Amino acid sequence: MSKTISIGELRQNPTRMLREVKAGAIYTVTDHGEPIAEIGARRRPRWVLGDEIDSLLRELGADEAWAREIANERAAFDVVDPWERIE
Repeated sequence: MSKTISIGELRQNPTRMLREVKAGAIYTVTDHGEPIAEIGARRRPRWVLGDEIDSLLRELGADEAWAREIANERAAFDVVDPWERIE
């Protein structure tokens, strides 16, 4: 559930808003009607096994457009291996 709160309202009663955020609400803070920030509960990172990531990437398939973009970027630079021995 998303809610909006002005800076003035936030100053008057931040505790109420923070309790609601803790319960799962997300607030958009506004300044004269203009959104300036979002406040939501802090989420802890979740550990994802490598096998899960591998499965997801295989399911999604290759991104051919991205692969072409990377290839074009690489081709634009004359990359030389500084450790390669020239004899």
